[in-house]
Amino acid sequence: MHSTVPNTSGFTRFSIDFRTVDLDDLENGRGAPNVDTRCTGTSLRDFRRGRDGAAMPDSVVASYDSGPIPESGVLVFKPDQPST
Repeated sequence: MHSTVPNTSGFTRFSIDFRTVDLDDLENGRGAPNVDTRCTGTSLRDFRRGRDGAAMPDSVVASYDSGPIPESGVLVFKPDQPST
């Protein structure tokens, strides 16, 4: 479970979150059960291999998808690029 306390310091507070996944664990369905959300779909398409930036294999992602993709669904997060 996630939570925080009010920031009463008068200074801006930042939080940085790093997440990793193990391809072998994904391929074999190993991992902690997700009991505190009602998420659908998966964010695995956003993960990249550190060595070469390769995307998560489609065959692995497909086993974690949870149904049809909504018409307005976003499959891969792409932040807005600043205009030059």
